Amino acid sequence: LQRPAAKAEAIRKRTRMGLLSLQDSAGSAGLGLQALVALLLCAALSTVIVDSVMAQSAPPPGVGVSFTSDRSDLTVGDVATLSLVVSHRADLAVVIPRLEREWGPFEVQAQTSVQTVSAEDGMRTIAKQFRVVLFAPGAFETPNLPISVRSPDGSVERFQPPPVLLTVHSVLTGTDEELKDLRPPADLSTPFWEQPTFFFLAALLVVAALGAPGYYLYRRSRRQVRVAEPVVDTRSPWEAAIQELDRIGRLDLPGKGDTKEYYTLVAGTLRAYLGATYLRDSDRMQATDMSTEEMVAAIRRSPLDHGNVRLVIELLQEADLVKFANYAPPASRAYEAAGQARKLVEATQLSLERMPPVVASGGAV
Repeated sequence: LQRPAAKAEAIRKRTRMGLLSLQDSAGSAGLGLQALVALLLCAALSTVIVDSVMAQSAPPPGVGVSFTSDRSDLTVGDVATLSLVVSHRADLAVVIPRLEREWGPFEVQAQTSVQTVSAEDGMRTIAKQFRVVLFAPGAFETPNLPISVRSPDGSVERFQPPPVLLTVHSVLTGTDEELKDLRPPADLSTPFWEQPTFFFLAALLVVAALGAPGYYLYRRSRRQVRVAEPVVDTRSPWEAAIQELDRIGRLDLPGKGDTKEYYTLVAGTLRAYLGATYLRDSDRMQATDMSTEEMVAAIRRSPLDHGNVRLVIELLQEADLVKFANYAPPASRAYEAAGQARKLVEATQLSLERMPPVVASGGAV
């Protein structure tokens, strides 16, 4: 068997010889126009014959080709993957073309780049894949896929891989091709649960469900919080002071080592008593907030006799030493301080008829 290029060259030579003999005969017969037409037809015929021979030629020596599909039976619209593998000598250059989207009846959806693998035996393998789709039923062969091979001497040969046969089946069955009754109009109305009104009502229910317990707790807490009403203490300042001193004595703070708290309570009771009696006309509201110096100055201006004034000053100053100077008197002396305060209150008792009721925020003086 001759190589495809040798066959094509032989065809060109025979065509050229036939054209020359035809031209000589045409010149001798005087048929110039007929010879020109025959010349053009012969040239076109030779081109078609050469292309056909080259398109149908087998791979040149040193080149092997495999063109396969992952499936042979398809349904309209299915995707088939075509795999082209070419093995060749390392000294040959093989070029696989890139297909257009429209490849005969096939539609090329995707194609990979050429992958090259070299072997130790001096051979190379190149591979490329094509994803194609057919949209009509029937049997189809893959169209021409010219592959070029360039030899080391610079000559180029082309060949075609064997075509792949694919059979495409219709998606319709025998019953699908029969005429059917018209379907009733489709219901395009939106269900109630998909309408905005439904979502709005659902949101209201959720808010109500979450807000009702909170509102109930709020109302309940409001009912429990009551404004404290002023407490009217009907006791006289003397009675309130004596009862408070009795309560302080029952606490037994000096015996527990809490002398500072004890003196604070005793001095506070004495301040409240004096503020409600001898200092009520001018400094009653400020008596419990006065410093010891201010209290002493106010007591000296009061109608309290000199002896009791001296006792008040001594008791208040001793309380300041305990509270601010960390003075720690014996427990016996602490108990005497409360007794002195009691004697002072009893000695300065005023008439209960002259003392109006005292309004306080709590039960304490």
